[in-house]
Amino acid sequence: MSGVDTQRFFRPSDVAGLRRNQRQIQVARLLVILRNAAFLLAVGIVAALVYRSVRSGPRFAVKQIEIAGAAHTPREAIDAVTWRYVGANLFDLDIARVQADLRSVPWIRAVNIEKKLPDTLRINVTERRAVALLQDGDRLSYVDEDGIRFADLSPAVGDDDLPVIAGATGDELARVVAFLRVLRTSDPALFSRISEVRPIVPGGFAIFDRDLAAFVYANPDDVSAKWRNLHGIVRADRLRIQYADLRFADRIVIKPLECGGCAAASPAQSIATGAAYAQD
Repeated sequence: MSGVDTQRFFRPSDVAGLRRNQRQIQVARLLVILRNAAFLLAVGIVAALVYRSVRSGPRFAVKQIEIAGAAHTPREAIDAVTWRYVGANLFDLDIARVQADLRSVPWIRAVNIEKKLPDTLRINVTERRAVALLQDGDRLSYVDEDGIRFADLSPAVGDDDLPVIAGATGDELARVVAFLRVLRTSDPALFSRISEVRPIVPGGFAIFDRDLAAFVYANPDDVSAKWRNLHGIVRADRLRIQYADLRFADRIVIKPLECGGCAAASPAQSIATGAAYAQD
């Protein structure tokens, strides 16, 4: 066997046919590649046409603007901001810019905006909550819970018996607002009696009590208990007062009105309320 030529067992019988088959396979692969490339090109062209249509066509231009949550904000104030976006492409609209523009409207605290296809903007407004009125000369303005003056008193909104803050700006205004915010939460009944409040140094307040028709001077610490004691003393002794000072640790100072019908105060009654008082 060693003398037999074994190469013929490994040589194809039809070399030309094998080469033709290889060329056909290569051509078939090339056709598949070209077909896939043509398909991707067609998809790209269609996508580009759709993109151009979406970005430039009138179908997705803003035509409607829906507003929710604007109880006190005048619609014309919102329209003055949003009109410039009517006709803009909904997909190109910069929501952050629209929100920033709307926050310039005095009553608006925060804004949430949704794009509603094909042509609508839905704007949800969170308004500022007025907690007091700030007096500046003859001008009265709403103040929110952050101590920000944001709009003038409006007959359409009213004052809702809000307390008036007088003689306060900057940090002092923030201090008064913080005091009112705490008192409104901790003792709503006393808060409702406040007609006016002024800051006084170093850290107190002059509060006009609408029920007593007099100023009450107080520090923020333990004001509720002392203020309620004051009301108990006034009712028990049928007093009419010019003012009361609650800033002392162990007594209430009262300046009564001089009137013939006013009963004299009894120390025993004042002690029973949990506080002693001195008449100024």
